[in-house]
Amino acid sequence: MPVRGIYDRDGELLGYLDGSRVFDLEGNQTGVVEGRVIQDMLGNRRWLLDGDAVLDLQGNVIGYLGVEVRDE
Repeated sequence: MPVRGIYDRDGELLGYLDGSRVFDLEGNQTGVVEGRVIQDMLGNRRWLLDGDAVLDLQGNVIGYLGVEVRDE
């Protein structure tokens, strides 16, 4: 399944997206993607997605999704 890194605006890796599941750098699931919204494990809205852009809840760009990488 393709995996995509989640990067801040400076290019620092924050976590990754595996399908619709969001993980931190230690491999712990921290959220899920529902449509264009990334929710935490309690269902609270955390970030928004606009194409490859990651936005805060006010619509400000805070990062981006990297290219798909196959986990083989």
